[in-house]
Amino acid sequence: MSDEFSDSEKMGRMPWFYAYNATNQMFSALTWFGPVFVLFLSEIDLAKTRIGFLLSLLPFSGVVALFIAPAVARIGLRLVFLLCWTVRTTVTAFLLLTPWVVARHGTEGAFLYISVLMALFCTLRAVGKTAWQPWNQELIPPRVRGRVQAINHMLIVLTGSLLLAGASWILDHGTGLGRFTTLFVIGVGGGYVSVLCAMRLRGGSRGGRLRTTAHASLMLQALRDGPFRLFLIYTALSMVTIQSVVVSFVPLFMKEQVGLPGSQVVLLEVAAGICGILSSYGWGMWADRAGSRPLMPIMVITLLLPVLWMALPRHSEWSFLAAIGVAALAGLAFTGSWIVQHRLLYVEIVPPEKRVEYLAIHYAWIGLVGGCGPLAAGALLDAFQGFSGQLGPLILDSYSPLFAGSLVSLGAGMIALAALRRGLALRPAIPATGIAAAER
Repeated sequence: MSDEFSDSEKMGRMPWFYAYNATNQMFSALTWFGPVFVLFLSEIDLAKTRIGFLLSLLPFSGVVALFIAPAVARIGLRLVFLLCWTVRTTVTAFLLLTPWVVARHGTEGAFLYISVLMALFCTLRAVGKTAWQPWNQELIPPRVRGRVQAINHMLIVLTGSLLLAGASWILDHGTGLGRFTTLFVIGVGGGYVSVLCAMRLRGGSRGGRLRTTAHASLMLQALRDGPFRLFLIYTALSMVTIQSVVVSFVPLFMKEQVGLPGSQVVLLEVAAGICGILSSYGWGMWADRAGSRPLMPIMVITLLLPVLWMALPRHSEWSFLAAIGVAALAGLAFTGSWIVQHRLLYVEIVPPEKRVEYLAIHYAWIGLVGGCGPLAAGALLDAFQGFSGQLGPLILDSYSPLFAGSLVSLGAGMIALAALRRGLALRPAIPATGIAAAER
């Protein structure tokens, strides 16, 4: 049985929850996630197909959740998470040896070395996330999840923005791979601190119903849930765009096609972060009051982004200012999407007593879909290398087929979202009674 503690006790631990997420963001932003790592791979002179392969390992690893969820539940969510998060940070520290590998074995050796490290990191992360997601549902009272996630997001984005602003200065004033290893050292330090903060959180114990929640028959029952299936389809269609275009390759697009130096590319993330901070609490309040309704206007804003990227002036004195404006709009849309989707999943989609099997399926699914995005995108960019043209105000290049595909994906996602909302209207509401009551 999981630890039984009241909503007031849960809220009393929220400062540690916020501190964990902020320091974990320090780790993420400066190591495997975000523009720093993509620019690092570009600095090593890896082909885009290889960059896409490396980036696809992160989401693809989520598929293991389907197979390890029963063992994770038996051992204990908290214990598994803390162990995996400690070891994954130690594995990341070995990125510091990459310049030595490049000097001794060249680009080919560096690619193999980073691939091994990333495979180890991804496996540990997948196991840890399989434990974290159901533990996360236990930690936050449903009635305030939107607001808690809004505050959490503000802290994450503020931390990431400050770090990326500093990273921009380091990239602008440093030379070679050494400037990246400096950022990796800071990120690894944040990773260890995040583990210490997570140790202060309660719950996530072993035993009870969690021994059998990931059984295949229970997973099949979860997949028979109509709204849950539609949510998986919706997240797949939106995830392809976010993972393959925004996170993975827009930094390279800004550097290669728009003509921005690496330091300015990183500053675009800062602009998006500032806009996310300013809008976070509003999104959270709106989500707590209106449920999933904000997602439709968010999708409309997101649809504009690929068109605006293609319309950016190239190698112009106005390029950076225009890119800042689009980045701010992206920050607004992605912040709202993250907060509202998160609340929708944990409060309206996933029954607390079945959280392990639902969330294992969800994590594996977004991993499978999200991994296909960068893998296909990297190959597509190499295939269309040298492509150019003009379509009215839109400038066409090797990234244009990627942006066009994202428009189609997002349009289909809007249709799935409309069907999901209709399905939720017909489904009995999940009682907000908390995990402890559901476990009894």
